[in-house]
Amino acid sequence: MKLPVFLLAGSLAANAVVLAVCALRPALAPPVWRELFPDRAALAAAEAADQARAKHAAEVAAQTAAAQAAASRAQLWAALQSDDLPTLVARLRAAGFPPLLVRAIVGARIEARFAAQLKALVGNAAATPFWKPVPLGFNSNPKFYEERTQLYRERAKLLRDVLGSDYSAGSRTDPTAAQRRRFGNLPADKIALLQRINDDYLELGAQIRASLQGITLPSDREAIALLQREQHADLAAILTPQELADYEMRTSPLTSRLSPALTLMDATEAEFRAIYGIEQPLADRLYPALGVKGAEMAQQRRDAQQQAADQLAAALGPERAADFARAGNYEFQQLSRLAQRENLPADAAVRTFTLRDAAAQESTRIAADPTMANDAKLAALQTLAQSTRAQIVATLGANAGNAYVQSADWLGYIEHGGSVKFGADGMSATYSSLPTPTK
Repeated sequence: MKLPVFLLAGSLAANAVVLAVCALRPALAPPVWRELFPDRAALAAAEAADQARAKHAAEVAAQTAAAQAAASRAQLWAALQSDDLPTLVARLRAAGFPPLLVRAIVGARIEARFAAQLKALVGNAAATPFWKPVPLGFNSNPKFYEERTQLYRERAKLLRDVLGSDYSAGSRTDPTAAQRRRFGNLPADKIALLQRINDDYLELGAQIRASLQGITLPSDREAIALLQREQHADLAAILTPQELADYEMRTSPLTSRLSPALTLMDATEAEFRAIYGIEQPLADRLYPALGVKGAEMAQQRRDAQQQAADQLAAALGPERAADFARAGNYEFQQLSRLAQRENLPADAAVRTFTLRDAAAQESTRIAADPTMANDAKLAALQTLAQSTRAQIVATLGANAGNAYVQSADWLGYIEHGGSVKFGADGMSATYSSLPTPTK
């Protein structure tokens, strides 16, 4: 009984193999069986054809949708389009375009309007031989500089006139934030008037500067001063005295000049206003436009510096007044940038600057000591310089410290036997050599 069972199992296995072969390769099956087995190649081909048709249909649908969207955009733009910029702005705003996008679209349109003029103005400057200066700078070609500046100014004015309150939208912040920074809390109508007045006077000033050809005569300075007085009068006609004072404080060259020092000392608004109020009446003597020339002007400047220093000490207190005086020193500003670059502690520049002042005071004391001979003074001054140099390097580190001491003329002077005395402004210095011994 076991043998037939074994034979039956073998027969079933063989039949299964035959069936599998026939299923995989229907062409090998007997003709009568072929209808029982599907043609897998045909099925695969049919499936591939179905996928291709579906893909094509999807591509056609996508192309149709894209064409419809493009047609819709073209229709929308045709409805919005206008060569009249105010009309274009009004339509864009009505369609819901955000201020940033409105500014970008209108700005590109205005840029295109001025492109030809700028190109014609620049001309063949790029073809200038390498050994000659490119005639585009103020010093080499002031007329070109003023004409180009005028084009930029006209372009900005047109953009400002067309966009109105959205003019500052490019900053991606509140459109009025930049205006508030410059104009304070003035109402929009006064801001618009201010901008138009400034544009007019900028144009008049540009015409004067274009005629100078890089040479300023006394009559030219008088014309510029007259223009400034007339601009001040026009501003005073639309602003209250308090509004005018606040606007002039915000836009004053003195404010720009004070900005680095105010930043370094981390001044509060109250401190800034106090400093500005003290220095503004003295600005012509503290910061003369043509520099200090002659003993009389130098004395007037020293007197103004002392007057400002006294008033600042009373208004801010001695410590904060000293912070302001130090922060306004160019050498200290350089030190601060150097310390920041080297990732040094915040007070590293202050400690180094203190070493500078201490060394100068000690050099003056040594030079004036009546009990010391010249040789002893020279040795003491050299020791002072070497000690100061070592302390500076220890404070700033090798890289920054060595860079600073190499540029510190006052330190080299002390090391060669001289004394240094810094003025009240911390910048002017008086150098004195040891007296030559008499034979």
